[in-house]
Amino acid sequence: MGVPVRGRGLILMVLLLAGCSRSWYRQQADKDAYTLETGHIPNAASDIGRIDITPPSESRLSDPYDPDKPPKPPDDPAAAFFMARPGGMKGYSHWDKFGEAPTIEPQTWEQGLGLDAQGVLKLSQDKSVEIALLDSREYQTALEDVYLQALNLSLNRFEFETQWFGRAGTTYVRTGASSLPFESNLLTASSDIGFTRNLAAGGQLLVDFANAFVWEFTGRTRSVTGAFNATLFQPLLRGFGRNVRLELLTQSERNTLYAVRDFARFRKQFWANIAISGNGNGYLDLLLRVQNVRNAKENIKSQEENYRLNLEYYKGNQRSVVEVDQALQGLLSARQQLLDAEISLQNSLDDFKRRLGLPPRLPTEIDESGLAQFVLIPPEVEKLRDDVSIFDLARKAELGFLPDAPIVIENFDELTKLVDRTAPAVEAAEQELTRWKAKLDKPVTAVDAETRIRALENYQSNATVPAEARKELALLKERIARHRAAVTPATRLASWTAQTEDVKRLFTTLDEIINAQTLSRIYSIELPAVDDTESEAIAYAKENRLDFQNVKARVTDAWRRVDVAANALKGDLNVTLGTSLINAPGSLNPLNFSNDASVYRVGVQFDGPLNRFAARNVYRASQIAYQRARRDYMAASDDIEQQIRFNLRAITQARVSFEIARQQLIAAARQVENERILLVAPVPPRGGNTGDAALRTLQALGQLNAARNNLATAYFRFEQQRIQLLLNLEALQLDDRGFPTNAAPRRPIETP
Repeated sequence: MGVPVRGRGLILMVLLLAGCSRSWYRQQADKDAYTLETGHIPNAASDIGRIDITPPSESRLSDPYDPDKPPKPPDDPAAAFFMARPGGMKGYSHWDKFGEAPTIEPQTWEQGLGLDAQGVLKLSQDKSVEIALLDSREYQTALEDVYLQALNLSLNRFEFETQWFGRAGTTYVRTGASSLPFESNLLTASSDIGFTRNLAAGGQLLVDFANAFVWEFTGRTRSVTGAFNATLFQPLLRGFGRNVRLELLTQSERNTLYAVRDFARFRKQFWANIAISGNGNGYLDLLLRVQNVRNAKENIKSQEENYRLNLEYYKGNQRSVVEVDQALQGLLSARQQLLDAEISLQNSLDDFKRRLGLPPRLPTEIDESGLAQFVLIPPEVEKLRDDVSIFDLARKAELGFLPDAPIVIENFDELTKLVDRTAPAVEAAEQELTRWKAKLDKPVTAVDAETRIRALENYQSNATVPAEARKELALLKERIARHRAAVTPATRLASWTAQTEDVKRLFTTLDEIINAQTLSRIYSIELPAVDDTESEAIAYAKENRLDFQNVKARVTDAWRRVDVAANALKGDLNVTLGTSLINAPGSLNPLNFSNDASVYRVGVQFDGPLNRFAARNVYRASQIAYQRARRDYMAASDDIEQQIRFNLRAITQARVSFEIARQQLIAAARQVENERILLVAPVPPRGGNTGDAALRTLQALGQLNAARNNLATAYFRFEQQRIQLLLNLEALQLDDRGFPTNAAPRRPIETP
């Protein structure tokens, strides 16, 4: 059985009163905005990737509750009082009708980070970008800005659509005493339905069908009034024309395009700011600080070795207390430098985590694989040298009280093992020298002739190190065997002295191997090729920069507004056409229109431009705004030229700085090696003038640490400038996720 007519009418009225659901309105808004966003992406260079503004469930920014019926969030207790008692009155008591949320921040978002078993997040460059795209508040806000602009455009478009309306009302009125003829009980039910339509040339059409049913209960009478009204309003001077009436829609369309372009460029800059940066807060900046910590630790090891060596010599009456104090000061200074570097790293890491959208409290480790090329000495070789140093210090500690013969023999056996462990280091050094030579045999256009000559000289001076080291190690083993065989209680001093000489020779050979391997690794660090010419780069940037395209388009916007403002200077000349079809008097049918009761209207309104003071000012201001827009375009053009020129100079500077840092590191390493040799050479008894040698050692160690830092700094600064050039050119392209597809460095161009 169907629903009665009156029942259907009641249902329709309830629906009209309640409107559609919250979720329906939200979904319709999303549908319109997303469609408009994608429709304003002119090409691949302006692609904005994900457009959905709802954060994924694994994001820290996600909201696990129904967006249309969110529960009440936790409130500040003091502020909650004024919501419960606004102005001292009882407030709304059902704010918790959708429940109460225990927290504002989702409670399980950390589960999607991929923490290890200890709850530590390991950050790589790609992982950092991935998290930032998911949890960054800055990125989410920028994404929502595009959405809001598209939403605004949907309203501007809706303004020119047919806009329907439907209204109904019922009124009961009682007047007079409770007797005729002075009493009246009047019930009036009225309704009207119609639409309005804005026309592109400035006109407006209004169509409305209205009717009213009136019941007089006292006299038992009734009447019906029905009317069909249509009105067309069309200006002919002021406010006339598509150039005037469509201005807001035109600007909104273009603003949406600008917003899409701005966000497309923002995505690229966002990736670079997270993964690269150059302002001290990107992933490469963190890696540089990690390298500084590494270098500071290496410096401490060298300073500790220097201090222990001077201390043992002091005990053997071969160093003064002043030299020991100097070595201690160097060690303490190195410890302070390490502490400063570690605190700087932790502070930067906390700042970096906040930029990713993570809380600073989250335990985090940096993936250090990007620093592999700065490991100039392999860990196993470093361990070997440390063991040789420990062995040597133990022998120096025996000054003045020689060990027994069996101990001396055991020490010779230990020394033999150290020599055997040196052989693999020789092989590794030879392999790296071979790879170095292979690179030198291929001319590279990105490296200047002076650098190539210097590299060849360094290679040639170290090319024979492996062969000489093998020969020296073989002779050293024979010497150690002879010295061991000659150990007796009577020859302890001679055997001990020979042992210290054997250690010194092993030290010298090992340092030569390390130096050759270090040089090979230093020269294996290469900067990628950047061969853009200034004129080509500037031309490319001006053609492709999304922000520059927007600046150029805004000149036309300002120019267009001059014409719109000029229209307001005209007089008003408006034409009005209308009709009202009314039902016949006494008829109970609201559609029974009568020609006698109907009305037809036509009119012309004119208002002369006698007072256009405000419009005059707006018009003149629009002309000035147009000239300013032209100047902004010129300034943007000049800015691009300046950025490109600065960028190319910075890249050249960074390349030269890197080569200088490379040579400074080589020189500093040689200086430390030389001072180490002088340090273990025979010295006069306490009281001799050896303070200068101690100071030179400290200076050499300090210079070596600074050179290590400078090399890493120059390398990362070059990479940051290279990426900045891609941004300045608008050459960087991203995939749908927000990761670059063409940011990998090109290696130096090799010629056959």
